[in-house]
Amino acid sequence: MSALDGLSGKARGEEYAHRMEAYLEKTPELPLLNGSLNVKAIAEAAGIPTQSVYKNPAIRRALEAAKERLGVQSWAEGRTRTDASSVTPPKPESDVKVRRLEQQLTTLEQRHSAVVAENFELRRQLKELRLQFGREDMMIETGRRIVAPTDE
Repeated sequence: MSALDGLSGKARGEEYAHRMEAYLEKTPELPLLNGSLNVKAIAEAAGIPTQSVYKNPAIRRALEAAKERLGVQSWAEGRTRTDASSVTPPKPESDVKVRRLEQQLTTLEQRHSAVVAENFELRRQLKELRLQFGREDMMIETGRRIVAPTDE
């Protein structure tokens, strides 16, 4: 029988939060898996169930504070989170990256528009030249002058 068996859900959650805080205070780095926080490894090291990391707000706050303190940028749990109030705003460096990417996108859109316009004009010129060569070929074959059509 475990020491936690007689505790209420709230008391058990508080105990898990204390265990997580103790683990986070003594750990020099958080375990990562594919560039994201390895929640299962953290829960095992802290001696708590993995689901408590996802469901206990006190554990989440402690983990967020540890992420900030240790410089961890992302973790897998953040992608599946449904609680909109717990979403952290983007970091300033990501704002700079977003602005830079938006600027690159605008530049590429402008270049694309210019190329589309140039392509349209070149196709128009090609059509006009083909018609002119056709008239010249007909003049050579028939020996008669063919008047070029007017734009009006």
